[in-house]
Amino acid sequence: MSIVNSIRAQIPNVHPEGDPFIGVFALVSLLLFFLWTPLGWIATGLTIWCVLFFRDPQRTTPLRDGLVISPADGRVSMVAQVVPPPELELGDKPLTRISVFMSVFNCHVNRAPVAGRIERIVYRPGKFRLY
Repeated sequence: MSIVNSIRAQIPNVHPEGDPFIGVFALVSLLLFFLWTPLGWIATGLTIWCVLFFRDPQRTTPLRDGLVISPADGRVSMVAQVVPPPELELGDKPLTRISVFMSVFNCHVNRAPVAGRIERIVYRPGKFRLY
């Protein structure tokens, strides 16, 4: 294996949804280099952060019955029995809610935590409010 292939094997893939954001960050970095080099380096650091934000690393998960694997990087902050919001139309029986806190430094690719079949999708459009 060559050194280049060895280095490439250590760099995780980037999710395609991140390409436009990474492109904008890179373009702004380039423009800022022409204005003032220190700003260009700061923007380059932010471009690298953007690449890391959209990384999609390979994950190896344990395969045993009864396991629930976290769908995202981060910290499990709460496991509780909670009545779902009425707009989801899931009834008033408490269900298990697992909350995962993700910082801006965590990989933001979410995966399916359990095997199953989707029986129904409920979507209620919200209102975007700019405060």
